[in-house]
Amino acid sequence: MGEEGCAKQAARQKKERAPRDPERRKRQIVEAAAELIAQEGTRHLTHRRVAERAGVPLGSTTQYFKSIDDLLRAGLSLLAEQIAQRNQEMLAQMSGRKAGADMLCDFAIAYLEDKQQVNTDAKFYAAAISDPEVGGLWRRALAECAQDYAPFMDAERLQMLSSFLTGLVVEAAIYDTPHNPEVIRAAIVSLIGEGDGK
Repeated sequence: MGEEGCAKQAARQKKERAPRDPERRKRQIVEAAAELIAQEGTRHLTHRRVAERAGVPLGSTTQYFKSIDDLLRAGLSLLAEQIAQRNQEMLAQMSGRKAGADMLCDFAIAYLEDKQQVNTDAKFYAAAISDPEVGGLWRRALAECAQDYAPFMDAERLQMLSSFLTGLVVEAAIYDTPHNPEVIRAAIVSLIGEGDGK
């Protein structure tokens, strides 16, 4: 092998030994865990299956997440972030209580038609019931949502709305019969009203 060939080989070996982006790989692993949880729930989540989904070596998942519970909670945390992002996108379009009621109705109806998203959130509920740490994560997410919705309704109406929407999610995950959009609209309007202000 000539001098030029040796130089190329050395450069290639150096590139192969170059440090990878650990945060990017960790993000890949968490995203893969979240996808598997959304599709199948939490009971069958394993380091091996997450590694296969993420396209990384098995050792990478155990390097960043020593236990499957740590990996599970990381995946659920990402799902919670996605829920918060959806809320923020909707809140950005709200202006006043009547607009808020209309937006909430449209959001709820569109959301219930997305069976995959409904099932994902229902799995989150189930995990929150069985795992105290996940339950705490869910309660914190709800508390943040409560702060975001404070300009549009008082605490009592927010609690009623939250309970109503949670019930819709559970029903949508269990039953195949679509919800009546007019019933949903009437219920939300009755809970938060149509006038301006609180």
